[in-house]
Amino acid sequence: MDFSLGREHRLTRRRDIERLFREGKRLDGQLFSFRVRHKEDPTPRLLVVVGKGVGKAAVRNRVKRGIREGFRLNKGLFRHLDVAVIARPETARLRPGEIAKAWVREFQEVYDGARNASHP
Repeated sequence: MDFSLGREHRLTRRRDIERLFREGKRLDGQLFSFRVRHKEDPTPRLLVVVGKGVGKAAVRNRVKRGIREGFRLNKGLFRHLDVAVIARPETARLRPGEIAKAWVREFQEVYDGARNASHP
C-alpha cells in the first residue's frame, strides 16, 4: 500500500472545490462536517478546512496535520471520492494522533458506503 500524500491527492482547483460543495453530499458528525462527492477516477482527493474558530494558527495547523495523516494512512477507504473535511472548534482539544483516528472513524460512521463495492 502506498502511504504517500502527493499533489494528486490534494483538492486545489477552484472549479473542483466549487463542484464538490455544489454537488457533494453533506455529512455531519460531532467533531467534523464532510462534503463527499463520488467520481470515476479512483484517486482520492482531500480538502481540509479549519476556520479561525478552531483556534490560533498553531492549533489550526496541528488539526490540519492530524486530518492529513488520517487520510494518508487510510487512502483506500476514500477511493473514487473527493472529500472535504471541515473541523469544528471541539477538535482543538484533541492530540494529533487522536485527530487522525477520530475523523476517519467519524467519517465511517456518517458515510453510508456499505453497499458501494469500493467501500467495504
